[in-house]
Amino acid sequence: MVYHLQEGSITLPEGVQDRTVNMFVVGNSVPAPLNITVGRDNMLPAEDLNAYISRQIKLITSKLRGYTLLGKKAAELSTGQTFAGIQVDAYYMNDGRPVYQRQAAFEIQPRRILVFSTTSQADFSAVQDENWLKLLTSFQPREGIVASTNTEQE
Repeated sequence: MVYHLQEGSITLPEGVQDRTVNMFVVGNSVPAPLNITVGRDNMLPAEDLNAYISRQIKLITSKLRGYTLLGKKAAELSTGQTFAGIQVDAYYMNDGRPVYQRQAAFEIQPRRILVFSTTSQADFSAVQDENWLKLLTSFQPREGIVASTNTEQE
């Protein structure tokens, strides 16, 4: 399989599955005031998107001190051919400071999940909320990716 990166392409052996994470940061300071990541994952056998989200929340809660779920709601990815998903808003403590996190997961192929995440050092502003929605609606699937007809989301 030829795999395309922003910087070029590589040829991967047969059977390799993409589990990469892309990270984008605003500014040069550490920690960044805002970052965006795009990750890929798989659902377990017989797992739907709601069960996947619940499993991930339990996993994150066990690993991040003070992880607090603020809300969970339906989300959409792309325009035209939309992908139904679930958005989770939360915060946790890191070195005594709160980190606000927003994640949205979408089943882009059977059992394949695309996860968009953003974290901020402060609660998300109206501008950041608007930019988040613009990011999700800007997604354009590659040829051959078709939105799932399973719309049983929470």
